[in-house]
Amino acid sequence: MILEKFNPVIPSEDDGFAIEAITSWSLSRNQLIRHYLHVFTGTMQRKFNYLVYLDLYAGSGLKRLENGEIKSGSPVIALSEPRHFSKYIFCEKNKDYSDALKVRVNKFCRQENILVFNGDPNHLIERLAYYIPDSTKKNKVATICLIDPFSLDIDFETVRLLSELGVNFLVVLALPWKSKDRFRFCIDEERELLNAFLGKPWSSFENGLPVNNNEIFFRNLVRYFHQNLTGLGYMAKGSFHKMEDTNYDIPFFFCGYYSNTAGTRKIHSEVLKSVTPQVKLFE
Repeated sequence: MILEKFNPVIPSEDDGFAIEAITSWSLSRNQLIRHYLHVFTGTMQRKFNYLVYLDLYAGSGLKRLENGEIKSGSPVIALSEPRHFSKYIFCEKNKDYSDALKVRVNKFCRQENILVFNGDPNHLIERLAYYIPDSTKKNKVATICLIDPFSLDIDFETVRLLSELGVNFLVVLALPWKSKDRFRFCIDEERELLNAFLGKPWSSFENGLPVNNNEIFFRNLVRYFHQNLTGLGYMAKGSFHKMEDTNYDIPFFFCGYYSNTAGTRKIHSEVLKSVTPQVKLFE
């Protein structure tokens, strides 16, 4: 599948409002997100008459590379998809970024049904539930929720509660660590955060196998998260993708698609036909 030329609905230029900094690896991530959303809308529009896009870590809509070049963030990628969603819901914890996103979508996307929330997505579930329509026989709703926190800030309880709303998940997990023993700090000092991310104590997953570097830790982390999500009844496919930026000790990121409707394998395989080479998911 070859995507047509990307035409962002919000210009990639410095408009004086907040823009978060990224490194080059995020460009591969953006390309994956774009492919998934394109395949999702193409597949689901034939089966559902109302599509919702939910982004839990939306940012400002724009990203600035180290060389100063400005690129589109996930909200712009979603809004630029030719097969439009019926509703867009953006969450962003940083107020400067959420304010900037509001300005940009109000200027360039007034015709779309858009909501922007400022706050920790772990504390916004009740509000989000109010704005995600129930799916009925007459009004079939399909929601895709993008989770890409660049950290362990998403609680699995949040994922579980969203699953009760029938959403599909596109999960991008990356730990841009440079310290070679950063995993030790995560297991020890950040144990509470780690437990909340997994929804269970880390100790309940430990099986005597040594975790002695960041890469092994990340593989195990993804494996446990993946198992927990499929345990909620989701059909799932996922893959590791190489980082283009070599400054990080973990050389790949994870992308997984979790669906409560048929077609998961088809959507995943269609995306992987034309994206960066994958690393073996689990060894």
